[in-house]
Amino acid sequence: MGFAAGVGAFLLFFLSDYNDWRWSRRSLRVCFPLGVLLLTAGTAWEIWQGTPPLHGWLRGAAVLLAVFFFGLLVYTLFFALPVEASYARPGEERGACTTGVYALCRHPGVLWFAGLYGCLWAAGGLPLWEAAVLSGLNVGLVVFEDRCVFPAKLKGYDDYRRTTPFLLPSRQSVRAWGRFGKER
Repeated sequence: MGFAAGVGAFLLFFLSDYNDWRWSRRSLRVCFPLGVLLLTAGTAWEIWQGTPPLHGWLRGAAVLLAVFFFGLLVYTLFFALPVEASYARPGEERGACTTGVYALCRHPGVLWFAGLYGCLWAAGGLPLWEAAVLSGLNVGLVVFEDRCVFPAKLKGYDDYRRTTPFLLPSRQSVRAWGRFGKER
């Protein structure tokens, strides 16, 4: 049940992005927040049903690491980006975010999501195969965004794509991220 909710959540995320790319329908603006709720509920259900493989201080460390990754994910998706322009106005052209965590790589949320779901397996008992499949769906979603949606909707995205790695930070992108903090 929880896994099906997670898959359904990614279908809603895809529909939200497709709406942003092609349709711009106001009625579909709810897809992203509904997907977040569905993913959260499905994940909570699986953790409630699961048995964590780690115990004691290792489990505590995994919980702290999960909180860290969750904080990074929330920051990356809702604070490092202009939320209203990113999620509430589908179809409108906007500028690409190229600073902060988005100087590290074009899709840093994928890294934080995979880290979070790995920790939810270790500390919460989320089945490892589900964590892997949901992380894979997330990679598939950002491939679609990177190839179709963002080049069409984000000004300067082609230049950003030429200078910033897709998923894994490089030495140059880490340096660019470090310079951003000093320039502010």
